[in-house]
Amino acid sequence: MINDILKIGILEFAASNKQNSMHAIEDIFTYACRADELNFSRFWLTEHHRASAVHPYNNPEILMTLIAGMTENIRIGSAGSLIGYYSPYSLAQNYKLLNNIYNNRIDFGLSKGRPENAHQHNFFNLNNSTFENTMYEKNLQAICELLHEEEKKYNESKIVLPPFKGIAPSLWYLSNSYRKKDLAIKNKLNICRSLMHGLDVFEYDEDLKGLQEYKEEYYQTNGQLPEVAIAIAVTFSKTKEQVEQEEKKYKNKREGLKIIPVNEYTFLEKLEKIQKAYGVNEVIICDTEKDIEAKLENLELIKELTTQQVLKTF
Repeated sequence: MINDILKIGILEFAASNKQNSMHAIEDIFTYACRADELNFSRFWLTEHHRASAVHPYNNPEILMTLIAGMTENIRIGSAGSLIGYYSPYSLAQNYKLLNNIYNNRIDFGLSKGRPENAHQHNFFNLNNSTFENTMYEKNLQAICELLHEEEKKYNESKIVLPPFKGIAPSLWYLSNSYRKKDLAIKNKLNICRSLMHGLDVFEYDEDLKGLQEYKEEYYQTNGQLPEVAIAIAVTFSKTKEQVEQEEKKYKNKREGLKIIPVNEYTFLEKLEKIQKAYGVNEVIICDTEKDIEAKLENLELIKELTTQQVLKTF
């Protein structure tokens, strides 16, 4: 049985069936506002620089600003910003100001990903257009210092990120592994473990104790616990037979995303297994549906199913 404190967040990949990118952006606004009305915990937008004439956006910062202004309670975030390609100063000041304008509702996901199109690397004003992990690590450290050591930076260098002594955004380590966990723990990053990437088909990763170890080491280092979440991708089907067909398709096809086929009868079962396996109290869901009306229906279904399950626990 699902724990009654399990929170559900939404991850938006901007996959749309619209042939007009502005219409696709309108759908994102509609989706985010409805998620807020239904009391989902988060609405995260990915950063993707796709070679598509109808792709609605690349960097989510501007959309985050607009969505935060349209919503009231839901946390809005990037999942995540390709920090190896941007100025740490620009990122830190933008996310901090945004967080203070919108009542501490901003999540800042730090990603070591890269633009899909190698030709785009030349337009990021880097001395070396080839992405290197060292740039990710260097920028991550700089961002965290700017946000966590505000008074020190001011006293040493007169650096101010307005508002001075304001609240820093919630920082998140987004990964499909724990290879950089020492760096993330040192810099007080919450963690969202992706089960959508890095596996040939969906399965539980071998290191099921990884999140627990992260929490324990984080507590030993920082004297408090981090926020922890699991990210999954799902596709909703109407019948058990359709779910079985989808499972066969995804089992025999290498996908960019590792997708879990579900329907209204199997969704809670999948969620319960994930929560039990990883010991988490929050799951971030990416619905791979491209039609906005169907996505809204799925959003309502997720809310209905999880609410009913919570009521059963009392």
